[in-house]
Amino acid sequence: MNLEYNEMELHELMKDFYVLTGIRIVLFDLDYNELLSYPEHNCAFCSQMKSQEHTLALCSQSDHTSFQKCKETNRLVIFHCHAGLIEATAPLIENNTVIGYMMFGQISDEQNVEMLASMLAQYFSLSPNVTEDILRYTEDIPLKTREQIQAAAKIMEACAFYAILKNTITVQRNNFIRNMDAYLLANLSEDLSIDALSSAFGISKTKLCQSATHYYGCGIAEHIRHLRIEKAKTLLKETDKPITRISDLVGFADYNYFCRVFKREVGLPAKKYRKSIQ
Repeated sequence: MNLEYNEMELHELMKDFYVLTGIRIVLFDLDYNELLSYPEHNCAFCSQMKSQEHTLALCSQSDHTSFQKCKETNRLVIFHCHAGLIEATAPLIENNTVIGYMMFGQISDEQNVEMLASMLAQYFSLSPNVTEDILRYTEDIPLKTREQIQAAAKIMEACAFYAILKNTITVQRNNFIRNMDAYLLANLSEDLSIDALSSAFGISKTKLCQSATHYYGCGIAEHIRHLRIEKAKTLLKETDKPITRISDLVGFADYNYFCRVFKREVGLPAKKYRKSIQ
């Protein structure tokens, strides 16, 4: 699954995270390919580990395990890598589907750099003891308290949510899906049944449903319902139109059904939602 991202905006977001936390952050796609990072380069220790075949394999396996757990749970994962450094992975979720990951790492909760160097010494062939060379490889690893690590992980999770919300990161879609989204958003108040869409796009109902499931991660009806509720939320926030009118404008012919769906999707009745954002 390929990702599209606004490199300039995402770079600025990653830079802001680094300025605030002093921790390197990386974007990965669903196939575990590193796409963008800030700062660009790994710390000296991790660069050394990734330059050797046997330790590179350990690094990759550690990352893959965290990605898999993150995807299975759809939740933030904080863990120790094979070398004992602390890393965190947050899922990028679009339409209820994990499409990639944000990760930070190359930090430690050890009390001082000497203790950190002693812990990491086993990964060097130079010497089993703490030496100036080992210290040189570990002195740029940030030392953080567990409380700071938890806070940074939550901020990264918020950055992941923000990047999806602002479409800074999204799944690369083909022209059919781009055209479909444009059509749906322009015709939310109209008949958007599978029969109507199949006729409008000149494709079979089977192909339409298969494409929606593949690209949206859900059925076409569920996707349309999501778009309609999001549009209703916008109208509730930005206009003073009656809720009955908003129900019609977003394609719900049955007002009572709209109220039930809105409460189920948003967690609040439409009237209370409007009051909550005023």
